Amino acid sequence: MKKETTVPISRRRKRRTPDSWLPYLALAALLICVALMAWGRLVVYLSGVQFLTQQEISRTVLLEGIIIKEEMVIRSPVTGKVHFKAVDGNRLEMGAPAAEVVAVDGGGASYRLTTPSAGMFCTHMDGLENVLAPANLDVLDFSSLDRISPKQVLEGERVEKGQPVFKLIDNLSATYLYTEASQTELPAELKEKPHWLKATWNDLPLMLKTYSLVEKGDRWEGLLQLSGFPDELVHNRQVSLKIITNRLAGFLVPHHAVVYRDETPGIYLAVKKRAQWVPVQVEGELQGKVAISGKGLGEDTRYVSNPVLIREGSLVE
Repeated sequence: MKKETTVPISRRRKRRTPDSWLPYLALAALLICVALMAWGRLVVYLSGVQFLTQQEISRTVLLEGIIIKEEMVIRSPVTGKVHFKAVDGNRLEMGAPAAEVVAVDGGGASYRLTTPSAGMFCTHMDGLENVLAPANLDVLDFSSLDRISPKQVLEGERVEKGQPVFKLIDNLSATYLYTEASQTELPAELKEKPHWLKATWNDLPLMLKTYSLVEKGDRWEGLLQLSGFPDELVHNRQVSLKIITNRLAGFLVPHHAVVYRDETPGIYLAVKKRAQWVPVQVEGELQGKVAISGKGLGEDTRYVSNPVLIREGSLVE
């Protein structure tokens, strides 16, 4: 007689029907769709679509130097007290009253000092007016100069006979800057092919170019000629100029925005919310920016500034 055994229901192997997989397939499909949507939004977010704009960037260096200019020193004819008739830094015409010296003896006679030529009126003297002159450029030895000590004659101050009272600066004549600079600070071609560079002094514009430069080890030493400088500049002896050594202008984009295809540079444009690669010409590069040009590029053109995840036809906004 056979003995029947009963297998518990919990231990029976359940057979899965095709319909039982549907929830898992639906969930997987949903997760894939969500992932694709999230990836698409991430690509759009990181693409950084911007408008092309005309920009300008520059690299500058700071040069300190000594101004060499045409200066005429006017001395006191007698010992006495000075009374100025002009304002320090103003430009005077020839024959203009500049100062008056009242003698300390001789009954208080006064002596009027007028300008022998036109120029900028200046009461700051340093004793180098007749030394640091353009006429002496070929014989100047800057290494032998003592430390420059400016001195100013004050209103009512006693001056001795023959003592400098003021000077006239010819701000319309050739003016130079003596400076020393590292060879890496100035463009190498400046010595071989002198050309005008833009510069600023106290945020005021001027131009300069090489007059004479000599190499001394890893440094350059010499003279730069100034042009278009503000009148106030020549009122100083020692100045600091900010020189623009490199300049880049045009449609500027980040260096990584340029994508090469078969060694041809190009950028992705945003056309109807889709990425479209177009070739461009690279005109220059400076400080991580690239100047580009090409057919159809304008200030109404939208481009992808960060194409790391972009492919042709990618969704962009």
